[in-house]
This record gives sequence, structure tokens and C-alpha cells, in this order.
Amino acid sequence: MLGAHVCRQCRTRLNPQRASSRIGQWQSRATFISLRNKQPQNGPDQVEATPQTEKPQTASQADQRPSYDLFDRRQIRQEAGQPARVGRYSRYRRETDTAPGTTEDAPETPTAAPEGEILDAEDEGKTYAPLILRTIRDKGVRAGWPLFDKIYTSADCEALTQPSTLDIHIINEKRFFPEVLARVLKEFCEGQGEPAVTPTTALLRYEQLGVAPPGLWVKSVIEPLTYQVMLATNGVSKKLQRDLPSLLSELVSVWRLFFQCKGAGNKPLDAVNPEWNLPAVDAIPRVFPTVDFNVRLQDFHPRCVGSPALGFCATYFFNLSDAINSVESLKLEAAPFQDLLARCLAGSRVNAVLKHPAFSRAFQALPQEIQVEITREVESAPSKAQTAIGMQSIASERSSGSFGDKSAEPATTDLESFNLKVINRAIEARSSPMILEKHWKRIVRDYTQNGKTAIPPSIYNAFLSGYLILRQAPRSVEVWNHMIASGVTPELPTWVAMLEGCEKAKDLEGFNAMWQRMQSMGFEPDNYAWTTRVHGLMSFRQIDTGLRALDDMGKRWRAAETAKNAPASNSRNSKGSKNPPKSVKGVNNCTKPTVEVVNGAMSGIVALPLSARISHSKRNNYVQKILQWGLQFGVKPDTRTYNILVQLYLNAGDYATASNILQQMETNGVGADVATHTMLIVAALENGSLDSLSEPDRASRLIQMFESLEAGGVRPNNHTYAAAIDGLLKQYGSHSAAHALVDHMRSRNLSPSVHIYTSLTTHYFQQSPPAIAAVDSLLTHIFDSPHTDSDKTFFDRVLEGYAAHAEVGRMMSVLTRMSKRGHHPSFRALTAVIQALVSAGDVDRARFIVHDVKRGEGIAMGGVTGAFNDESHFLHVAERLGLVGEGEERMGDAFKMRKDMRVLDERIEGAIRAENVETLRTLGEEEGRVPEHNADGEKSAEGLDDDVHGFLAGEGESVRAGSR
Repeated sequence: MLGAHVCRQCRTRLNPQRASSRIGQWQSRATFISLRNKQPQNGPDQVEATPQTEKPQTASQADQRPSYDLFDRRQIRQEAGQPARVGRYSRYRRETDTAPGTTEDAPETPTAAPEGEILDAEDEGKTYAPLILRTIRDKGVRAGWPLFDKIYTSADCEALTQPSTLDIHIINEKRFFPEVLARVLKEFCEGQGEPAVTPTTALLRYEQLGVAPPGLWVKSVIEPLTYQVMLATNGVSKKLQRDLPSLLSELVSVWRLFFQCKGAGNKPLDAVNPEWNLPAVDAIPRVFPTVDFNVRLQDFHPRCVGSPALGFCATYFFNLSDAINSVESLKLEAAPFQDLLARCLAGSRVNAVLKHPAFSRAFQALPQEIQVEITREVESAPSKAQTAIGMQSIASERSSGSFGDKSAEPATTDLESFNLKVINRAIEARSSPMILEKHWKRIVRDYTQNGKTAIPPSIYNAFLSGYLILRQAPRSVEVWNHMIASGVTPELPTWVAMLEGCEKAKDLEGFNAMWQRMQSMGFEPDNYAWTTRVHGLMSFRQIDTGLRALDDMGKRWRAAETAKNAPASNSRNSKGSKNPPKSVKGVNNCTKPTVEVVNGAMSGIVALPLSARISHSKRNNYVQKILQWGLQFGVKPDTRTYNILVQLYLNAGDYATASNILQQMETNGVGADVATHTMLIVAALENGSLDSLSEPDRASRLIQMFESLEAGGVRPNNHTYAAAIDGLLKQYGSHSAAHALVDHMRSRNLSPSVHIYTSLTTHYFQQSPPAIAAVDSLLTHIFDSPHTDSDKTFFDRVLEGYAAHAEVGRMMSVLTRMSKRGHHPSFRALTAVIQALVSAGDVDRARFIVHDVKRGEGIAMGGVTGAFNDESHFLHVAERLGLVGEGEERMGDAFKMRKDMRVLDERIEGAIRAENVETLRTLGEEEGRVPEHNADGEKSAEGLDDDVHGFLAGEGESVRAGSR
């Protein structure tokens, strides 16, 4: 059972008031007889006459320690007539039951106390500490440490087991061991040449003696040595001190010994271990249960409680990476600790660490500009660590050849590649511009040195496109201005990034305006620009305009080619040379049509939804025209071209033609890729070829397909598994088969993606009756696991599903929690939300949502995602429901209830999570919603707090039972 924690200040106040357990009046009267053991027992008759007195004596063996135990002075003080006090090292001293013996072999030591010391009346004349202190003070550590080493040889040496009263007084009152260690550290830092003894050696001896509490490590060595390195690094030391590489080497050595002594496991203390007592970098978790850096680091030094000072020193050590890496030997020695710090710091909070500089006198003694700089470095350490991990990941992927197509990859640094991946991931989630804004601030800070910002153009382009995709056009303008102010000239990739942003934001007007402006600036579109232009027009359903763009591209190239190959004019009026040299002949700067442009146009048409009301025959005609156009320029189909054609016919259910295209693909020697096989797996699920199989056989058939792909050198990816699981759930509702696929997926080190979670959620809502309990369980897992893959599409499906089934309380709870998580809903989801609220009679809360959207407040503070027509539809529905216009005037009184309603929502949410049926019933009655219960009185959302991997990890029976 763990005891209550009492802080140091409270212990200081309580110690003088604490009565010793040996004081008779605090003893029970029943045990008063135990005092008889203090009477002399000179005869065997006395021993036999009092057998009962032996029992208490045996039961209190803890009090049978030697009379001169160095770290428990209660008996000595009582015999000398002094009140009992506890020494500061008493709980770190190894207990011994050895009785005090003779002192014949003890080294000769002075019997007189040093000047200023008081020798107790009962001092036996065998003192050691005064001699050592006097030697170190007068002659230095080089003369005093050998004497210390000779006297304090082990934990059971005579100086520790049979100390004099004066030694006890000096050790416990004058802090003997800290002073010796401080002298060792001081002479090491201020000395030159080979030191007599290093702090590492002294600390190892202290650990062997059992006199090194954790506080001694931090206050006496790690913290002051870190500050010495700090002074040397910034060049502000006023005293002569050792050079920086030597100080860094000793600091690395001290940290290594710290983890040897205070880390996990019982490591031998015979010598300093050259290896770090830390897990390998691959064994360090990537996700921690807490965000506090000190708590994260605590897991790796369980024998020492973390503190702001220790965390500050560790964080500063991480920021010393540049200085450490400048010396190759130091870089190799410190690498394990630097890797650990990077993992612990990445994504952490250093609020507790920053308490140290706020109260440290040593830190406040530094020059003001140095304080500001170090504080800024500590605050930015989590971002720096995240960047370092990203650079290592990119470098690892590059070395393994798994970082995409190197031939098509732009020449970027590891840091630049990492940042691009992070930005793209934030954009693809389309959750909230606030997440993208955090990355922007971090990147500006990382690329700013000496007041100058040098962000690569590719990162500027990613932010320009990303803010447009998230419908934050004003922020794109600000990034553009920042780019211009930093001296970066917009090039063609910048304009293409803006085009992509407008396309994904469904902004046709901006898309066309950006294209016209790009051409007016004199930029000739390259292959990627034309592909973006044509694909965007097709996705906007501007098919005829897209075909004209293709024709324009071809005409431009032909005209430039004709001009280039035209013979020189022999006319007298011609200004050109009759026979110009080859170096000055015309060059065709226009882009020749390629297969990428053809594929972009075709994919834009094939990907149009069924709501576009374009028949299969029309789509086929458009695709054939595009193929014929490409043949004029010698464009040959590649794997993606065939995949688009196969998808076209699969969408129409024409499996025979799709099969013929695959045969033609094989005949022409075009190899299939993972996308081809993914389409075939989906087709097998949709065309009924697995209908005759049982649920286990379906799973076995699909797993065989996956394994055959692997045998053929094609590795199924996350999208392949997601498509198969989605097909199983939609076509057959096969929970066990989908579970088998997830197990197979995990055996390949792939984690369930957000697409799988979305498929599960959609399937749960489509069941009859809907499996609300399973959806609740899935949400509980996602909300409780901040690093679980999720995006706005998933939450939109959850909101729409709850709205469709009139689960208003759950719907509003998810809407509130996803906003706190940084995800923001779409206009389509909010349309379903206000319709469900009005249907439930909760008109006031529906007006709140409309009010938030119109003013950018509340749930819409970070923005609402979706196309412009979705926004128009939302406002149209709100107006039709009477939530805007005249009805909005009634919101004045309703706003007074807003805070109470949100508090009620939070209470309902807490009751659901705690499965508190009575509280939930009461709260439901307060709001007019009584939760459903089964016949046994249990709420229907049984298993709400179960892990979603009850389905994914083999415990799907409970979820399926809940869904029934």
C-alpha cells in the first residue's frame, strides 16, 4: 500500500514535533514491560525468570542496530542527553547488524577536533571526517581524495559502522559528503590537465558506499556541471575553467553513470559501465501515455524521482546536440541518450521543466540575454525533437529505398522532406486549419536564424495549397506575402500549388483566375501544370472546357515545333542570319503531351460521382476521345492508364470488358501494380464470386489472394486491406471475416487506418437495428487514444449516423469533443445535425449552431469544411427550418441558457463514459431524453468503454452481441 506523500517543507515543520517511537508515554500500556530489556541481565536465573521479555525484543529487531550506526543517531543522542533526530542520509544507508568490535586495525587519526568543531564528551577518539576535510581544504582534492579512498573503502568499513560522535556530527550537520563532492567538482571544472579524480569516479564510490541519495546527484553534480557547460558554451565564464569538450565528455559520463545507478534493473557497481543502461532506440515507445516530459523520462530512471531541475538539465543536454556532434567521439558516446531525449521530448510539454529557471539562483545569475536564449531553446525543444525524429525517419527511408520514386523526387533535404510529409498529413486529414497553423509557426521558428527566415519554396507551396484546401484563403495571402517579404520569388511550382488548392477546395472561379494570372505572368505551363489544369476541369464537370484545354496544349506544342523546325528565310528583308548556328536555332519551350496528362484527364472523368448524371456510354466516349488525342503525339498507355480503364468498366458492372482490358495489359507487357490488384479484390467482392462461400472461407480466400500478391512481389498496402474490409462489411456483413483480415494486416505490421474505422462506423449505422453500442465503443477508443488515425470524414459519418437515428445527445457530445480535439465538421454534417435537433424539438440549440457558423464562433471557430455549394445548402436548410431571419431574434433569451446546456452535455457525456445509469436517467429527464434500457435495467450502450479492438483484436463477440 502506498503511503501519502508529504512535501519537504511540511516534513521540515513536522520533524521537530514528531515524537520518537522509543518515548515511553507513546507506547501502549500493554507493552510497557518491554522496557525491562534495558536492565542488565547478569545471571542465567534472571534470563529464565523473564522469558516474556524476549518476545518484544525479538519483534523489534529494527531497534537492535549498533549503538554507533552512522545514519541513525537516536541512541547516541539519548545517551548524551540530546533529543533524537534523524540524519538526512539515514534512509539511503545500508543497514548492518554487525556489532561494534575492536579498533586495533583502524588507521591512526587525530583525536583533537579541528578549530571550530566541538568534541562530544563521549567521543572515543577515532575520527576520520575532520582529517579528510582539513586535507582537502588545505591541500586540495589531489591530496585529500586518496585519504578518503583509503578510509571509506566499502559500505561496511569501520568509518561507517563504528563512527565517532564527532564524525556523525560533521557528516549530518556539516554535510561532509556533499562538501567533498563539491570540492571534487570545483577542482575538476576549474583545473587544467589530468584531474586527480572526476565527478564520475566520486559518484561511483558514493554509490558503492551507499551514501548517494538522488538529491545529491542532481544538486551536487548534474545541475552545477550543466551550468559550467552553459557558461563555457556561451563564453560568459569569469573564471578559468576546463575546455568545453572535456566538460561535455564528463557530463556525458555522469549521465551514463546516472542511468547505470538509477535506471531500470540491478546493474553491478564494480566499475563505470561504458554502455548506457537504456533501451535500444527501436524499443523506445513512439507514443507515451502522458505529455509531460518529466513523467516520460521518469520511466527510464525509476530509482530517482524526477524534478524540474533534472528535467531542465536533460532538456539542455538535448539542445547541446550541435556542440556534441562536432566531436565525433562525443557524438557516438552520447547517441543513446540523445535518441532517448528526442523520443521523450517529441510532442511533450515542458511546463514543469520551466519551473527550474524561474526559481534557480544559478540561472538568474546568468546574463539576461543568455537567460532569454536558453529559455527559448528549452521551450522549442519538443519541436526540435520532433524534427530530429522526422529527419531520422526520412534518412532511414531514403537508405532503405522506401521513400517513393527517387527519380521523380525533388532534391530536398531530410528536414525539408519531413516537413512536407507533416504538412501533407495535416492537409489530408482536413480536420482543422489550427493544426496547420501550429506547423507553420514551428517551421518559421526552425528556419529563422539571426533574424532571417529562409523557408524553402516547396514548403511555402505546401502551405499555400493547404490553406486553400482548408478554405482559409486569407491565410494563403498572408503566406504569399511572407514569401515575398523573405525574398522568395514565386515560380511555376508555386502557381501549380495554388491551382491544386483551388481544385481541392472546389473553387472553380479561383481555379480559372489562378490559371489566367499564371499565364499573364509569363509562365509556360509544364507537364504537371497541364495535368493539374485538365484534371481539375474534369473534376469540376467542365468536360468540354477540359477537352479544349487538351487541344490547346497540343496546338501550342505543334506551333512551337513548327517554328523551331522552320527553315531560315532568304528574304533580303529578313533580319535573321541566313545560316544561323545550331546554338541559336529555335527551341520548343512548350510541353509535349504525355501519358500523365492523358491519365489526369481520364481519371477526372472516371472519378466523377454518380450524382454527376453522366452515363457510362458518355464517360466511355470521353475517355476514347482522350486516348485518341494522345495517340496523335505518340502517347503509349502505362499501368495507370489501364487501371483507369479497368475502373471505368468495373464501375459500370461490365466485368467481361474489364477482364479483356487486363488481358490486353498483359499482352502488351504492362505490369500490374497494387492498385490493379486492389480493384480486382473489390470486384471479386462486388460481382458475387464469393457468395457461395461461408464466412470463414471468404476470409481464407481473400488471405490467399493477399499472400499470392506477396509471393509475386506486390505487397498489399493499407488501402488494399481497407477496400477488402469495406467490401466484406457492405456485401456480406462479415464481422469474423473482416476480423481475420485485420489480424492478417497486423501480422504485416500495418495498423488499421481511418478508412477502416469509417467503414466500421458506416456498417454499424446501417444494421437493423443500428449497433449504437459498437459505435460508442469505437468512439471511446479513438477519443482515449490521441494518436489513433482519424479525420474529418470519419467524424462526419458519426454525426450523420447519430443524426439519422435521432441520437441527439450522443451527436452533440461528439460535436463538442471533436472540436476540442481539433477536428471541425463539414457543412453536410452540420446540415444533418440541425435537422436532427429541430426534429427533436431542440430548436434553440440548432439556432446556436447556425449562429456559430455565420459568425465563426463556437464549433465553427476553427472553420467549417466543405464546398461552396454545401455551405449554400446548409444556409438554405437553416432558413427553411426557421433558424435564421426573424426567428433569430428569439435567440437573446436562449443564449442565457447556453452555458447550462453545455454543462449538461458534459455531464451526460461523463455519465455515458462511466456507465452510471442512474445519473444518466436523471440527466436525460432534465433534458427530456430518457436513455433506453434493456429488461435488466442496464443501458443499451453496454460495453461502451470496451476497446474498439474488441472487434479488431479477437474479442468481437461482445461487440457483435451489442450490435444485435
